[in-house]
Amino acid sequence: MKILAIRLKNLASLAGPFEIDFTAEPLASAGLFAITGPTGAGKSTLLDALCLALFGAIPRLSNIGQSKVPDIDGDITTSDPRTLLRRGTGSGYAEVDFIGIDQRRYRARWETNRARDNATKKLQASRQTLTDLDSEQILSNQSKREFEQLIESRLGLNFEQFTRAVMLAQSEFSAFLKADDKERSELLEKLTNTAIYSQLGRSAYSKSKEAEEALKTLTAQASNIVPLGPEQLAELEQRFSDAQQHLKAHQAQQRQLELKQQWLIELHRLRDEQLAAQEALNSAQQTSDQQSGERQTLGQLERLGPQRHRFARRTTLNVQLDPLAEQIRQHQAQHTSLQGQQQQLETRRAQAHTSLLDAQQQHGSAKPLLQQAFDAQNTLNHLAQELTKARDLHQHTGQLCAEGQVSLQTLLDQQLQVAQRLERIAEQLQRSSELAPLAQAWNAWRDRLKSLTLIANRLKHGHSELPALQQRAGVADQQLSEQRSALELLYREADCEVEAVTEQVQILGSLLQDNRKQQRAFEELTRLWASQQDVDRQLSELTRQQQNAQQQREQLNSEGLRVRDELTVAEQTLTVTRQLLERQRLARSASVEELRVQLQDDQPCPVCGSVEHPWHQPEALLESLTQHDDNEQASAQTAVDLLTEQRNQLREQVGGVIARQKELLRQHEQLLERHQALAPDLEAHPLAAQLLDRDADKRDGWLSQQLSQLNDVIARDEQRQQALLTLQKDAARLQQQLQAATDASQTAARHVAEQLKQLDADQQRLEEELTAFTPLVSPQVLEGLRSDASATVMQLEQQITQRLDQLEQQAEEQQEQRERQQNIEKQQIEQQARLQRQSELALEVARLDAQQQASQLALTGLLGEHATAEQWQQALENAIEQARQTESSAAEALQQIQSQLIQLAGELKSGQQQQHAIQQELAELDVQISEWRSQHPELDDAALDTLLTYDDAHVDQLRQQLHATEKNLEQAKVLLQERDQRLQQHQAQHSDLNDEQQLTADLQTAQEQLAQSEQQCAELRAELSEDQRRRNANSELQTRIADANSEYLRWARLASLIGSAEGDKFRKIAQAYNLDLLVHHANAQLKQLVRRYRLKRGGSMLGLLVMDTEMGDELRSVHSLSGGETFLVSLALALGLASMASSTLRIESLFIDEGFGSLDPESLQLAMDALDGLQAQGRKVGVISHVQEMHERIPVQIKVRRQGNGLSTIEVGN
Repeated sequence: MKILAIRLKNLASLAGPFEIDFTAEPLASAGLFAITGPTGAGKSTLLDALCLALFGAIPRLSNIGQSKVPDIDGDITTSDPRTLLRRGTGSGYAEVDFIGIDQRRYRARWETNRARDNATKKLQASRQTLTDLDSEQILSNQSKREFEQLIESRLGLNFEQFTRAVMLAQSEFSAFLKADDKERSELLEKLTNTAIYSQLGRSAYSKSKEAEEALKTLTAQASNIVPLGPEQLAELEQRFSDAQQHLKAHQAQQRQLELKQQWLIELHRLRDEQLAAQEALNSAQQTSDQQSGERQTLGQLERLGPQRHRFARRTTLNVQLDPLAEQIRQHQAQHTSLQGQQQQLETRRAQAHTSLLDAQQQHGSAKPLLQQAFDAQNTLNHLAQELTKARDLHQHTGQLCAEGQVSLQTLLDQQLQVAQRLERIAEQLQRSSELAPLAQAWNAWRDRLKSLTLIANRLKHGHSELPALQQRAGVADQQLSEQRSALELLYREADCEVEAVTEQVQILGSLLQDNRKQQRAFEELTRLWASQQDVDRQLSELTRQQQNAQQQREQLNSEGLRVRDELTVAEQTLTVTRQLLERQRLARSASVEELRVQLQDDQPCPVCGSVEHPWHQPEALLESLTQHDDNEQASAQTAVDLLTEQRNQLREQVGGVIARQKELLRQHEQLLERHQALAPDLEAHPLAAQLLDRDADKRDGWLSQQLSQLNDVIARDEQRQQALLTLQKDAARLQQQLQAATDASQTAARHVAEQLKQLDADQQRLEEELTAFTPLVSPQVLEGLRSDASATVMQLEQQITQRLDQLEQQAEEQQEQRERQQNIEKQQIEQQARLQRQSELALEVARLDAQQQASQLALTGLLGEHATAEQWQQALENAIEQARQTESSAAEALQQIQSQLIQLAGELKSGQQQQHAIQQELAELDVQISEWRSQHPELDDAALDTLLTYDDAHVDQLRQQLHATEKNLEQAKVLLQERDQRLQQHQAQHSDLNDEQQLTADLQTAQEQLAQSEQQCAELRAELSEDQRRRNANSELQTRIADANSEYLRWARLASLIGSAEGDKFRKIAQAYNLDLLVHHANAQLKQLVRRYRLKRGGSMLGLLVMDTEMGDELRSVHSLSGGETFLVSLALALGLASMASSTLRIESLFIDEGFGSLDPESLQLAMDALDGLQAQGRKVGVISHVQEMHERIPVQIKVRRQGNGLSTIEVGN
């Protein structure tokens, strides 16, 4: 995979558009290039554009959370890559050309924009496309998921692999080298993106703990649930059977006594009902007597009924008459006003028509002069255009002459400056002539100078490190003594030996275990006591509800008996009514009707001989009697139906109450079972005796006090235990520090010896290299190489580079001088031609200016007071249009007034006609009402006004009320007769039952015996239910315990292998394999970068050691590496990680964005040598840094320059 080009526009500080083409010079032939610029200029934005084009994401925005930043139409997340779009722009893009793993050229593009590319509109969704440049085919421009799959298949890398394989972060490996095993495993996990192993370790540990706790919980539950044995169960069942037999006998006796008591209750009720019926009859008779006045009023209202509408109509007409007269007066006034307005508008319309004729006449007379003004104006405009063109051409020619003269003078000045520079270059080359032999073969000698610098720097660094190593050895010995003293002081301050601390921790642990067991016992006792108290409260509430239900049942029974009696009376009334009506119908049968027709007044009847014939009436009377009979029968049937429905409703309510009593009884039995189930557990509790010995109101306080005391004791013991454990932990830590100090002391002494040996070898190699350079440089340079090799080599390199640049500059200046002389001669000829053209144009401008002034005088005489011909024409047309509009508006207003006059006349006539009709109708009503009142003189004005206030509903209500009173009186008589009969019948059933007190005593005794039997049965039933519950629960718990034990064993085996609370156990195992692979790839890179060192695992599970191949493969700590050596090893690790990420893929483009700013000159020299080694591997390496020394060492640079106001530009050059 190789990057060919990067293009971007409007990203952060880079407006652009910009293109960085790695296939064009100077980048094409440069293996190493630098991206330079001040901090914040936009260097890293180039890498952001690279990642955006390929993956639509940016590494530095990947883990910053979901916070918001404001945008034009709302907030967007800070991790959204669209936030890189430059403010104030409507669109932006990033584009990358690359060679894929199939060796084809591709172009990936990411772009975003605001709506309609307007910088003030809403931000739109980003888009990504992938194009095959070889076939010019677009592979993807729709789904982002499809683009992601295609880009990964063409690159051979996903986003995470790309950010590790192409953009190296060697600073993370600097921390990785110096970390301990725990930190190293965490860093390696982060670098390789393998956090899944830590998660698996933590999950295995937590699952094992959860399974163990579940098994312990189930085992504890099973120990508290033990069922009865077979013999105990058989005995309990026999006792329950005997108790049921006794209960049935007591229930039979209770029913017999309740029947006798019910007869007495019914006797009292019938007597009460008889007395109530007598009182109801008296009340009905009294009510009928009190309603004589209402009967008289009803008769008057029925006589007034046919005339009521005439009184109401007269009142309505009187209300309408006054507003109608007022409306007629207003219409007459409006009519007079509109006639005056009509005369004024007719005068205005005549004046407007006269003005229109005058304006049209003025417009016709001005037409000839107006045409002359238009012709003169066109001529003047044409002259003005020609004069402007001539002046512009004359001015442009003058400008060309001035610019030509300036250019010619500039060329002459440049020639003079070049001659002066050539003289200075010749002098400088003469001063550095002694470097000519070395400069001619500079490429051959430069590598040997670098090797010499490396040896000298290492020798200098070794001498500088030697005192520190010796001091470190002394410090290590001192720390060893201090750690030993600190351990002894810790035990003296604690006033305890190691064995005594362990023994006290065990004793406190045993005490805590006993106290916690006692605490759990009190908590269980508290739970049992609270449960029993709750059951007692529920039992009391159920007893109250049962009593309420019994009272409600008795009330419904009483109501049912009352309704039953009323229904009997209503049915008897219906029967009597039907019999009477049947006799009347027979009296009106067909045969009787024939005989009745033959009857004659004052003649004897042929059947009975009577001379009075009451049935011999007109047909209308017969029909009225028939309808009245039907109404009476329907009323009686309705009363029976209503009472029947009421009886059925009462039966349903009684059924509901009985069902509720059964449900309450079932709940009562369940609570008794719970109470009986709790009692054995409470009594069996070892602390129950202490609780029950106390008063009932003090038991809750005693339990709280005991629990509080136990909590205090446990807290005090836990605090002491924690202090002892802290002592153990501190002692273990100091013991480890003591061992570490011993190891550090031994290591420091070994490092001093190794350092002295390395210094002797480096000194010998340095002398050999200096001997080779003796013929080529002066003694002063040789002495500088010996004392300060880096500075001397850099100075020598600058001098030789300067001499080579001066030679190149001399040749370039001489060539430019010859080309510039030819250009000067050419421009002198062109300047003469421009001056001649300028003189000709000046004469043309003067001629056109004179013609323009003459035309302007003629046009001013024609226009007069008007500025232009168009304004004169517009003024005439405006006068005509204004006169026409005035006439039109006057005509429209006159038309409106005329329409209003016509409409108002119609309304006035209609109102007068309506007034006459109302007055005539009122006169007729007064005559009719006077005639009716003369027929009813008993109704004076006051009585008539009172009767008129009653509406039809009130009359109907009064009629129904009187009818209901008569009906109630008849029903009360029938009801009293029926109650007397029922009382006599009931007394005849048990005439021998007289001792009511003895019956009550027998019933109370039977109820007590029944309650005792029910209590005994409920207790035995509860014991059986509790035993069955314990058997079922124990069986279920045994099955669950077996399953929980299997689950615990499975997770325990897995946790013993990989489980830990923090997941570090499995993380270290997994990262050990990653570390082996990383060390392998890093060593392959070290062979190219620095052959002396190799990395090797050792010292601990994730430990790293450095193997020095020049010291007989000696192993030493990575902490002994110098700054430059640490950078080399870190870079090798970063390249190794890149190799791991890219697998078998060859990465030909690398970018390094950090790590150089903290290096000293010697380490920077090593770093530059390492980068040169990367070039030798065929890779194109880009370095982002603001270190000036690197800029001087890397000739090819991509320079990011600030332009101000947050804007930067990009330049590529040497």
